[in-house]
Amino acid sequence: MSGTGVTPGTTARTVTGVVLLLLTLGWIGGTIALLLAAYDPYFCFANCRISERQSLHSDRLLIASAGCAIVLPLAAAVLCAATRRWVAAVVLLVAGVVPGIVFGLTVGVGAARDVHRIQLRQPASLPSGRCPCHSGGGCDCPGG
Repeated sequence: MSGTGVTPGTTARTVTGVVLLLLTLGWIGGTIALLLAAYDPYFCFANCRISERQSLHSDRLLIASAGCAIVLPLAAAVLCAATRRWVAAVVLLVAGVVPGIVFGLTVGVGAARDVHRIQLRQPASLPSGRCPCHSGGGCDCPGG
């Protein structure tokens, strides 16, 4: 960039600064938005019954929220370290990654366990042409 008075390093530093800003906004906004979306079915006031499908969807949103809380600040910290922004890298590790790991262990692991438990209760699909037979002697064949 000759003649503009801007050194090439300044442009790269500006671009990485914008990427860091977007990663930080995605980390905070995404984690909060996914967390609120996960708990949305539970914000009811009278005679609320949450279906297994809603619970499964909420658990998956909690897992996504935990992933967002860990991955985005970690990516931002790596980008800070790559661009030699050491103080910002340490701040992101301490303020972002460590709490994200704690959040992931408390919320994400429990939600993953619930998803696994719900999926175990669903019957496994049989290969085509097979009929599930029950202990009472009846078989359920597709098409009669």
